[in-house]
Amino acid sequence: MDQVDIVIIGAGIVGLAAAYELALRWPDKSILLLEQAAAFGRGLSGRTSEVIHSGAYYPPGSLKARLCVSGNKLLYEFCRREQVPHRRLGKLIIARDDDDLKKLESLLAQAAANGVPEAGLINVSQLVALEPGINARAAILCPSSGIVDSHRLMAMLAYRAEACGAMLVYRHEVTGLQQAPNGGFQVTFQDAAGTEESIGCQCLINAAGLGADRIAAMAGIDIDETGYRIYRCKGEYFAVNNRKAKLVTRLVFPVSIRELKGSGIPVIKDLQGRMRLGPDAHYASSASADYTVQPANARLFFQLVQGYLPFLQPDDLQPDLAALRPRLQTPCGSPPRDFLVKHEVDRGLTGLVNLIGIESPGITCCLSLAQYVGDLLEPVAGKCHLPGRG
Repeated sequence: MDQVDIVIIGAGIVGLAAAYELALRWPDKSILLLEQAAAFGRGLSGRTSEVIHSGAYYPPGSLKARLCVSGNKLLYEFCRREQVPHRRLGKLIIARDDDDLKKLESLLAQAAANGVPEAGLINVSQLVALEPGINARAAILCPSSGIVDSHRLMAMLAYRAEACGAMLVYRHEVTGLQQAPNGGFQVTFQDAAGTEESIGCQCLINAAGLGADRIAAMAGIDIDETGYRIYRCKGEYFAVNNRKAKLVTRLVFPVSIRELKGSGIPVIKDLQGRMRLGPDAHYASSASADYTVQPANARLFFQLVQGYLPFLQPDDLQPDLAALRPRLQTPCGSPPRDFLVKHEVDRGLTGLVNLIGIESPGITCCLSLAQYVGDLLEPVAGKCHLPGRG
């Protein structure tokens, strides 16, 4: 059986960032990334808002808050250095009534606690000067928010990872894993021809996105007992008529966004100047990958945004794309969950790092998540010679 130092499962943006970071950190280690699709970014990472988040929305001290603020800076630096298309548009978090104003004050305090740079409250006249098409009473302006070409970003991460020595292999689906007798893991996979093979590794990183709970279960973890089970949450987007897309220039998020419940839907801009509304959020009814957008939902989207986008008409909205997100929050209404990033040492699985429930702000956090994984593995991968290269 062949042997490498580190196996990464999943070539979404987090798996690619991990391959790049670990190959850079440990140039003497052999790193293999296995992806079941024909190319990188074919799952969640290829169907996102492409927003670089500031970190204002997440509870202080949470992984999402910490890694979003640090990841924001790392991502801008990487994009500038590697010439990945991006733009620091800024985000407006808007309040439309008295309840929203109270939430806005609380959110501003949270942004300060999280270390979000330059976030500040603006009044209605300042808001009108920035975005005359938006109807709101006040807003938080987050200048550090922006947008990125996520496909070019993934392509550059893949290129840099391979340049640093990582091996990226596609059309290889992981079908089983078990602990090796002398430590580490044996990973079984099936290639495009249906041939099944195995490879040994000392460290294993589960960045399998929507399938991350399945990989954790292969390692013998009870995903229900541990709260590792993923619930697929579907989000749809509608594109706005190109002529009216020019009437908003920044990202606009209601202070209560429609994350399963709320009073509005984000307004997203892309690098071409297009405007999209979304995503909304509702749990998928089946385990199948349904990426259809229901045209009838345009009316619901319109009803949710017409109060703060008064220039829109129902026929301005056209179906765009849909995405499935890996939620750890249960459909029965459990509290929101943080990213789950865990080195499973206490379960006797030294060298296994699970990344489960990595949804938004996953793009913003991709590089900081990769660094965090490297730090978790440092006692195993950084201080001993592993079987592999040399």
